[in-house]
Amino acid sequence: MNKGSDDSDDDDYIDDADLGDWRSFRKTLVDSDFTDEESSDKITDGFMGEDDLDLGEVSSSSEDAATNNAKEKRPKSVSKANEELLKTQSKSLAKEYVEGIWAHVSSFAEVGGLVVRLPLEAEIYRSREKLTIGKELKHRLEANYTDNTNDNKPLLSNNDESKSFKPDLSFSLTAAQTLLWFRKSQTLIDEQMADIAALADESGQIDPRQLEPTAESLLKIYLDNQESWQEVGLVAERNEMTGNAVTYVLNRPMAFRLTENLARLVLFGASSAMEDGGVAVSEMNWYTKFLRAFESSCAVYIGGPDHMEKKGVIIHGISDLEGAVEISPGTGIYRGGMEAAVDGVLEGRFNPLDFRFFIGCHDYKNGDLDVNIYSNKYQPIACTRALALKQCIQLPKPLWHEVMELCGGELREMSRLELMKRDDIEE
Repeated sequence: MNKGSDDSDDDDYIDDADLGDWRSFRKTLVDSDFTDEESSDKITDGFMGEDDLDLGEVSSSSEDAATNNAKEKRPKSVSKANEELLKTQSKSLAKEYVEGIWAHVSSFAEVGGLVVRLPLEAEIYRSREKLTIGKELKHRLEANYTDNTNDNKPLLSNNDESKSFKPDLSFSLTAAQTLLWFRKSQTLIDEQMADIAALADESGQIDPRQLEPTAESLLKIYLDNQESWQEVGLVAERNEMTGNAVTYVLNRPMAFRLTENLARLVLFGASSAMEDGGVAVSEMNWYTKFLRAFESSCAVYIGGPDHMEKKGVIIHGISDLEGAVEISPGTGIYRGGMEAAVDGVLEGRFNPLDFRFFIGCHDYKNGDLDVNIYSNKYQPIACTRALALKQCIQLPKPLWHEVMELCGGELREMSRLELMKRDDIEE
């Protein structure tokens, strides 16, 4: 990017080389632990009357979330079990993680940062001025709608059947506000899905012409949400001029060990993996070296639905790896350098789990990623590189929850509420 000669453009120009310093400065701000004194007010016994909550202060967009979460104290650690696992995979990355982990919400996607798929309840709530289903939720919130139950029902019951996850019943105003709209959104979803199911004929088919506007609005976003449920994507490319962007989904592991077919898929693409037998004679030496290097341990992920027929992409944090290119200055995240990676593993200089391989990606065109963010499907997050580079292999706490909780504020509360739906995660 070349700077123009017109001095009037100086304020609009940011040199990519300066981004590293900006990230360091931002980390310092995050480490200062801004807190909201009002959030320290405690609510005990799991009860808060709905009339006591000021819904006007709850965030309704990515930009609002970025502002509100800046007031919340962010945790330095959200899963000791995850940290212990990382130590077995990469001591250097684990040290970097423990000593300097940070993450916070942002109003836009940046290269080297993340985009996380929001829960359906949050998508509806944040779109309460746009979607038909969102407007219905807004109406219920404004009318102090009681979900057809007693007005004095606690937002959380001490007899909650939340299986293994037991929420802290003493929480902040942010937690109480989030719990209120999340629960009402959940109730609205359940009601509408029941109405939709009731329209099915004997063969299970539904005539879309019978759907009420609210149900139709829900069904459209429900199906899309299920396809990308709790995705955490690394933003690897973003062009502000064209609106094009590329992300790799970090938490869709495909395999942890290398097979011959998988090796061919990573090295040569889908057409080679589908062929019976072989590898071209000219490629056999390279193929054999790759197998030797990664056959015992290899982290391969489904990066997204686009370009899955192409050969895999390698992502890592090794700055001096020959052939590797930093995805953006200052991120410390690199793409490429496959041959040097193989040689380094065989020579014992690198660990196989220093590298991630991605099959496919999300390839956004003409501002589609920005549209998804504006539509409240995804929340952009700025973070330290350790969070993006760590492996997502049988994590005790799923990566989506780890990222959300590190951000603190409303995102942390969403994570806790989502955990209450599961009985397979020990807190």
